[in-house]
Amino acid sequence: MSKTVSKIVSKKVSKNFIKQLSFYLILIAIPFVILLLLELLLRLRSFGNEYPLFVEKPATNNQSVLYLQANPKVINRYFANESLAPNVSPDTVYFKKEKNKDSFRIFIQGGSTAAGFPYGRWGSLQGMVEQRFKRLYPDKEIEIINTAMAAVNSYTLLDFVDEIIEQQPDLVLIYAGHNEYLGIMGVGSAFAAKGGRLATLLHLKFKNWRLYQLLQDVYTLIFVPDIQPSKTNQTLMSQVAKEKEIIFGSDLYNQGIVQFEQNMSLVLEKYQQAGIPVMLGNLVSNEAAQVPFSSLEIIDWQAIKKHLSQSNATAEISRLNTLIKQQKTAANYYQLGLNLQLVARYKEAKQAFVLAKNYDLLRFRAPSEFNRVIERLSQKYEIDLVDVQAIFNENSANGIIDNKLILEHLHPTVAGYFLLAEAYVELIVKKNLINMPAETYARAKARTDIPVSIVDQLYGEFVIRKLVNDFPFTSKMNKGTEKINLPASRKFEKQALIKRIEKSSWLKTQQDLLVKYQQRNEILEAAKIAGTMSSAMVDNAEISYIAGQLYQQLNDWQMASYYHKKALQLQSDKVQYLLALAQDYFLLKRYQQSLSVLTTADNLVTKTSPQKQQVLQYITKVKQAVLTKSADNKVRAVHE
Repeated sequence: MSKTVSKIVSKKVSKNFIKQLSFYLILIAIPFVILLLLELLLRLRSFGNEYPLFVEKPATNNQSVLYLQANPKVINRYFANESLAPNVSPDTVYFKKEKNKDSFRIFIQGGSTAAGFPYGRWGSLQGMVEQRFKRLYPDKEIEIINTAMAAVNSYTLLDFVDEIIEQQPDLVLIYAGHNEYLGIMGVGSAFAAKGGRLATLLHLKFKNWRLYQLLQDVYTLIFVPDIQPSKTNQTLMSQVAKEKEIIFGSDLYNQGIVQFEQNMSLVLEKYQQAGIPVMLGNLVSNEAAQVPFSSLEIIDWQAIKKHLSQSNATAEISRLNTLIKQQKTAANYYQLGLNLQLVARYKEAKQAFVLAKNYDLLRFRAPSEFNRVIERLSQKYEIDLVDVQAIFNENSANGIIDNKLILEHLHPTVAGYFLLAEAYVELIVKKNLINMPAETYARAKARTDIPVSIVDQLYGEFVIRKLVNDFPFTSKMNKGTEKINLPASRKFEKQALIKRIEKSSWLKTQQDLLVKYQQRNEILEAAKIAGTMSSAMVDNAEISYIAGQLYQQLNDWQMASYYHKKALQLQSDKVQYLLALAQDYFLLKRYQQSLSVLTTADNLVTKTSPQKQQVLQYITKVKQAVLTKSADNKVRAVHE
C-alpha cells in the first residue's frame, strides 16, 4: 500500500516538475520568438541591406554561361551609415557560377597591395599571376579571383572566408598585414568598432540581421552627430587615421599584433578544415626612401638629406648611436640608416631603416613583428610561406628596399608587383599545386608580358603624385607640391589618361587605344591592350581572336594559340578561328593538334564554300610536315 502511494506521489511530482520546466522554457522562449518574428517582419518589409561577397554578372545577349563577380558594394556591409564608407571595392573579375570539373580556381585575399594599387587589376597579384600562367599552363583552365581591396585588414579577410569556401577554391593566396592598425576596424582607425576585438567579431556575426541593423540606425540617430566629416578631396589615408601615435610596445601596438595573429589563425583554421591549401606571403615596405611619418611635423628632411656628407658620416653615426641609447625614435634610426649607407655599411643600414619603421608612431606600415607572426602561422598550420621579403631584397641595391621597387611607403612599382607575383608563382610551380608540369618560361622573358599598359603606368604615377601631396606625406615643415601635373606622355595617351581619371568607360578607352597602337604599328602594346580586354570580356570571342592575331604578328605563336583557343571555346563553329589556331599549332610544330583542328574545320565547311579549298590545302601541308618529321626522326635514329 505504501509503495503504491509513493508511486502516485512520485508521478505527481514528476508531472509538476515537467509542467514547471515547460512553463519556464516557454517563458524563456517568448522573447526569442518575439525577436525572430520582428526579424521576419523587418525582412518582409524589405528593411535593411545585405551585401554578399559575390553577385551575378549582368547578363549580355550572347552570354551562354552564368558568371559571378565580387560585389562592388561589399564595403558597405561594415557601415551602418553607408555614406561614410570609403570609395573602395574589389576589381571586377568574372568567374563561372558553376565551376568546371577540370578547372583550377584560385582566390586572392588582402589589402591595397594585393589589389594592385595604384595601377588596378593588371598590376595586381591577380593580373600578374594570371598573365604568367598563360605561358606556364597554356592548356589548363585557371580562374584567379581577387577579393582584395584598399583599407581592409584581417577582420575583412575573416569575414570573407566562408563565402570564398562556398566557391570551391583549389588554392588561396594571401598578402595582408599593413592595414592592421589604421585599416577599417583596425585598432587605431577612424573606422574602428567600439568595444575591442570581441565586439568587432560579434558585429561581423550579426551585421546581416535586420534587427541588429535597426538598433544600429537607432544608435546612429541618437548618438552620432548630424554633421559628419566631409570626405571631399581627402585621400583614403587621410580618412582612416584616428590614432596618429601608436607607440612601439604600447598596449595599442600589442593589440594590433594580437588582432592580426588571432584573426589570421581563425582564417587559416577555416581553410584547413575545408581542406583548401593556402599560401601566405610575408610583408615588404619601403626602407630607405620613406622617412618616418611621425617625424614629418618636427624634422626638415629635405634639409637633412641635402647636408648628408660621406666625410661627416662616421661622426654622425657615432653621434646618433649615442643619442639612440637615450632616445629610441624613428627619426634617429632613419638618420642613422642614411649615414650608414654613405659608408657602405649596408647590413647595418638596413637594420636601422627597419627599426625606423618599427618605431614610426603613425602605423601605415606593418612593423617587422608581423613577419614573425606570419612565419609562426605558416608553421602552426603547415601552409606555404611565400618569402616576398627575400625576392625584394635580392632585387634591391645592397639588399635595401627603396623606390626602385616601392612607389611610396609600401605599394610596389610595376617591377615590384611583377616580383611580388613571381614569389607566389615560383612556389606554386615548385610545389606542383596545379597538379601538372609547367612550361618553361624564364622570368627575364616574362617581364615583356607584364599586362600593365603605358596608360596604366601613367595613371599610377598621377595617383601617387596626389597621394604623396597629402597627409601623411606632407606637413608645414615638409610641404607638398602646390600643383599636381599630369605625367608627360603622347597626346593620345594623355587623352586616355584623362578619361580614366574622369572614370569614363574603360571599354571605350581601351578600344580607342587598341586602334591607335595598331595605326602606329606598336603591335606589342596593341597586343597587351587586346589581351587585357580579352581577360575582362569573358564572353566576347572576337576580342580574343584579335589578341591572337596581334600575337601572330609578333611571331609569338604560343600566346597567339592561347587567345585563339579561348575564342574557340566561346564560338566553336567559327572556321576563321579554327584556321588561326591550326596555324599557331603548325608553327609550334604541334602537327597532330593542327591536323585535328583542321579536320574540325573541314567538317564544318560545305563543298561549295570558298574556305573548303583553303582548308584542304592546309591539311595537305600539315600532313607533309608530319611525314617530313617522321623521316627526320628515322634518319636520326639510324645515326644514333
